[in-house]
Amino acid sequence: MKTLLFHINSLLAGGIEKVLIELLQGLDPEKYRIRLSIAHDLGELEVLKDQIPPYVEITYILTPGLSQTKKKKVTKTITLPERIYEELVLPPIKKRAHRMKLKELMADTDVIIDFDMTLAPYTRLLADKKKVAYCHFSLGHYWDGNKRKLNKLAGRLQQYDKVIMLCDEMRDKASELYPSLKGNIIRMYNALDNDRIQKLVDEPLGDYDHLIKDEYFVSVGRLAESQKDFTMLIKGFAACVKKYGITEHLAIVGDGYSRLALEELAIDEGVGDVVTFAGYQPNPYKWIGNCKLFLFCSKYEGLPTVLIEALSLSRPIIATATPTGVQEILMYGKCGQLVKPGAVDELCEAIYTLRNDTALHNSYRENAKDILGQFEIKNMVREFEQQVIM
Repeated sequence: MKTLLFHINSLLAGGIEKVLIELLQGLDPEKYRIRLSIAHDLGELEVLKDQIPPYVEITYILTPGLSQTKKKKVTKTITLPERIYEELVLPPIKKRAHRMKLKELMADTDVIIDFDMTLAPYTRLLADKKKVAYCHFSLGHYWDGNKRKLNKLAGRLQQYDKVIMLCDEMRDKASELYPSLKGNIIRMYNALDNDRIQKLVDEPLGDYDHLIKDEYFVSVGRLAESQKDFTMLIKGFAACVKKYGITEHLAIVGDGYSRLALEELAIDEGVGDVVTFAGYQPNPYKWIGNCKLFLFCSKYEGLPTVLIEALSLSRPIIATATPTGVQEILMYGKCGQLVKPGAVDELCEAIYTLRNDTALHNSYRENAKDILGQFEIKNMVREFEQQVIM
């Protein structure tokens, strides 16, 4: 029986963590010993931890004490002295702790799956093991014209036996930027357990059940404006309310450091009474399955799983055409409406046009059948076994 070690820097409520858990749930514990190392222990922030299957052996690299300043960075509560301590004092201590714990874990590991590329500085410790890196964002996102930075990343990626890109666009961009890696790059979509999602969609919304009667649009994601663009979402929705007098509500499912600023923005835009911030929801599928439109605004992506989930639940989608992932999932407009990133007026018009266009909804739903099978969990686990484990 092979031992698989997955590694991730932290376990928050983001898309990367959801993709990891989906894969862990799909693997057969009768065939593999499955382990998960998590660098930082973030305590109560690890809201997805109870979704990790019980057969997965979890190890933390760092103690809660060494993770405290990381926790404060995540919640945006870190003070200046704590930031200096985190950035100048802690790094060598954390590196030493990583080396010691990784040496322990390597003793009986066959395949290492670096799920967020944070083991790159330690690949020499893992030299005699099969190593696979998951890249969740286009490598073009890291390229800012700095050739030295580009070469450094290329050198690190060459230490892995395989580098997994989540969509064709990411794979093609990586091959363009790093020709020497072309033979090691593989494309593997995120997995989707459609059967499980369909079982969860009929749960009631509880205190928010009135939204179903009132009709609502929904957006799901971490409220972190460094990557997501809920600012565009709220402004586009508000513009549609003002220009066309639409009566639907907007529900935002998720949490993060930008929440307070976004709540204030909704009030400033005059839609504070029709925008619901539902916070983190362990079952977002019931929110997606009952919505009139699914809205997705982002600045950059890899392959956003929440869009695949919305497709599987047959929801009409409006999404920003970010450089990778989004357009591929939506078949370049055949499965959903694409708008330019940051284009508030365009989003406003798309909402008004699509909200009651039943014929277009049906067309999107029919076209989605052509791509959904590629994300099915059974197919993806089979591909993972063939490409990664064997």
